[in-house]
Amino acid sequence: MSNLEEDLVETIDLLSFTFSSDFTDKWGFKYGKRLPSLLQMRLLKCLDSRKPLKLSVLYKFLVVDSGFSEEVVESFLIDIDYDIYSPIISGTLKESKHYE
Repeated sequence: MSNLEEDLVETIDLLSFTFSSDFTDKWGFKYGKRLPSLLQMRLLKCLDSRKPLKLSVLYKFLVVDSGFSEEVVESFLIDIDYDIYSPIISGTLKESKHYE
């Protein structure tokens, strides 16, 4: 299997897990069901539009629009290892704190 095929399989597996109830169950114990569900919703919207999701937009949505504290959102994004979602989610946490 080529690197491209391996990357594609890994990405599909990651998205499959992310959209599963196992994902919301895993992170729901620490962050409540709402936070992981909102991430799933934003990822679906991003995939539907075929545009990458800027981390700054996600961060602003979770903090400003959804009412989560910055500390909770930062901790959640670090815990789920948001970097592995690249290029679906683009940007860094440091850039995101400035609310584009």
